Amino acid sequence: MTNPFLKTFTEHTYSRADFAHRISLVREFFEFIFFTKRDASASKDGIEQFATYSKKPLADIAFLRALPSSFLDAFTQESLYETLNRLSEDSKQLKTLSLSVPVGLSSTDVATIGMWAHQEVDPDLLVDIDVDPSVAVGCRIVWNNRLHDFSFDHYLNESQIALRERFAQVQKTSSTSPHS
Repeated sequence: MTNPFLKTFTEHTYSRADFAHRISLVREFFEFIFFTKRDASASKDGIEQFATYSKKPLADIAFLRALPSSFLDAFTQESLYETLNRLSEDSKQLKTLSLSVPVGLSSTDVATIGMWAHQEVDPDLLVDIDVDPSVAVGCRIVWNNRLHDFSFDHYLNESQIALRERFAQVQKTSSTSPHS
């Protein structure tokens, strides 16, 4: 990964949706610093001023607080939009694990899944979460263009096929037995 901004983002971000949201958050923070509150600086103090001004959720402010000073110092008024656009474009090159679940997940659940994926699969991976009520129970995962179906319907269909095959064997055996 050649973009140091991308590395910083992926350390603290697990899903594609969160990645896009956080780019917007960083854009809004720097617009506050550069255009709204001109006497503020891109620092921890500037983040606190932004928090008071914007009334953003605590999770958003916590993300900004977690960004290293070197990340904050690298942005200028002139480079802001170009850098964020490049970051957004570079994020499209990251590996994606697609996850379909029957209901929406809490941010805690997304973080738990994302941390697991970073540790066990790839530290630069983003999870793309889709709510699909047809999954019913379980989930579907697409990884490396291969579907892994752990849904109840999938197992029910597999069992149905196996039961039909077994029933056909029993019928065939019954019809060929001497007692027929």
